[in-house]
Amino acid sequence: MYHTCLRIVIYAADAEDILQDAFMEAFTSLDKIKKADAFGGWLKRIVINKSINHVKRHQKSWLELEETDLADQPDEHGIDELDFKNKLDAIFEALNGLPEKYRVVINLHIFEQMSFEEIAGMMNVPSATIRGQYLRGKQKIVDSIGFKSK
Repeated sequence: MYHTCLRIVIYAADAEDILQDAFMEAFTSLDKIKKADAFGGWLKRIVINKSINHVKRHQKSWLELEETDLADQPDEHGIDELDFKNKLDAIFEALNGLPEKYRVVINLHIFEQMSFEEIAGMMNVPSATIRGQYLRGKQKIVDSIGFKSK
């Protein structure tokens, strides 16, 4: 849970505070969970929601001034999605150096396996914006580590 939170908020002190809040909320709301075996997933969702809320409180805007239709275009860089996901260890440092809006979207999509629509719903922005931020963030990582295209 800590690493999930840390990937979203990036600062260890913030992640620790959020995690503590998430556990407090979970344990004070235990009566709301219907199946005990669902506790782990329920807690993870609380951690993700609290992390995203933290990011939202500290961000300026998720919508870009120069909105383009990048989200509707195919990935023209020839990077295989599976290959990209398999090389995350090599790009972790580049990922942490990304602007917050790109880092959060990439973490949620890849590590938490959330769809662009789910992320958009949590962030209250159009899914095209989330897809565009994912593609831009991915390209920044590719550019910063010299990832080779097909």
